[in-house]
Order: sequence, then structure tokens, then C-alpha cells
Amino acid sequence: MAEKAMVVLSSLAEVEERKAAIVDEGGVQALVEVIEDGASVKEKEFAVVTLLQLCEGVNGARIRGLLVGEGVILLLVALSQTVTARAKHKAETLLWYVKEARQEGCSSSSK
Repeated sequence: MAEKAMVVLSSLAEVEERKAAIVDEGGVQALVEVIEDGASVKEKEFAVVTLLQLCEGVNGARIRGLLVGEGVILLLVALSQTVTARAKHKAETLLWYVKEARQEGCSSSSK
């Protein structure tokens, strides 16, 4: 059931207007929890895909900042070492987004 919910959420994240609703309702935190505690690799993969979709939207910089605050870096590193090639690529792409946001945050706070 959770895997089906992840598929639906990923589909919703394809539409820009729905991305804001996902974020406003605590979706980023919930998706990070799935990456951390998900029962299956597929659930974790869909969580990463959905977060990528959110990061690529109009408010992507805000989402990436939220992910930095959620401490997702170690989770993504661990995930990228234990999943399929496709999931590994997605996790590494999301990791790159988060690291970029973290560096931007460090740069702006040092000014």
C-alpha cells in the first residue's frame, strides 16, 4: 500500500501547482522519512524521484534548503550504495542538488 501511495505522490509532484501543496503539508519531511525507514527499495526510490521533481520546480531552491535542514545527505549516500543503478543515479543527482544548496547556504551566511 505504501508503495502505491509513493507512486501517486510522485505523479502529483509532476504538476507545479501540486508541488507547493506537497511541501506545505509536510511532504518533504515525510519523503525523507521514507528514504530513512522505507520498507522496500522501490518506496525509497519513489521518495527520491519525488524529491527530485520537487527540487526541479519553481521553488526548487527552497526545497533543496529544506532538505539540507532535514539532514538527508548521509541517507542519500547510504542509499546510493545499496540500490539499483537507476535508483543510485537518482540518489546521486538529489545528493548533488542538496550539496549545492548547502554550499550556497554557507556562502550566503559568510557574507
